[in-house]
Amino acid sequence: MKKFARAAVLMVLVFGRPQAQAASLLEHIEPDYQESNQSEIDHHHVLHSLNGLLSIDSWNHFSHQPYNDFDILSSKAHQAQHELENICKQTALISNSQTQFAGVKNNERAKIKIEQELSGQVNQLTDIARATVVADSIPDLVTAYEALNRETTVVSVTNRFSQPAKSGYRDIKLLVELPKTKLIAEIQLHLKDIADVKNGVEHKIYEEIQSMERLAFVENRTFTEFEEARFTKLRGLSQSLYTNAWQSYLPAQAFA
Repeated sequence: MKKFARAAVLMVLVFGRPQAQAASLLEHIEPDYQESNQSEIDHHHVLHSLNGLLSIDSWNHFSHQPYNDFDILSSKAHQAQHELENICKQTALISNSQTQFAGVKNNERAKIKIEQELSGQVNQLTDIARATVVADSIPDLVTAYEALNRETTVVSVTNRFSQPAKSGYRDIKLLVELPKTKLIAEIQLHLKDIADVKNGVEHKIYEEIQSMERLAFVENRTFTEFEEARFTKLRGLSQSLYTNAWQSYLPAQAFA
């Protein structure tokens, strides 16, 4: 309708209506027209970025750290963390995103992970240096992903936007080889609303589920009927929270 009205005003200009009157009409129509047109552009941009985000493949190069001695790896970790943080800060500037840094994984936790999860293989500890980039929109997230691909050598991608966790949680986890230190580091790419759920009420849900699973494991049993019902309720709540957060980023066309 706005396009039709604008065209009508242009015809008035061509066919002799006084220019001042036509200009006055355009003043009323043009702002709304521009706003509508910009909205269409934004929707197409988000939809294009969404398609790009969901098309990112998950893959793993089975890369490992260049050192299999824990003391050597630990001694290099702080330099790698500094390098990683600089790269992520530059990425955040390009993509209008925010960064979060937890610092180097402490030695005690690192050794526990190596023994309990990595079969004693020091060079499999790929998150000794880690960082998070939090974007406000899907286009910004895709921009951050592309920037990190340029600045580092990506060796593993886990795209949980295309294949969410059972809880409904979505992110992209990258393992990257840093260009200077050559260590492997972990980068998580988040959308802000999903990150807020993860770090807020869902964190308590996660802790309760973990506690239930740990108790059942220690007692070498399956869930009781009560625990199973509680687990189902908690998992459903997580899925609802994450789904609502995710859908807030989607253009209307995504639901068509």
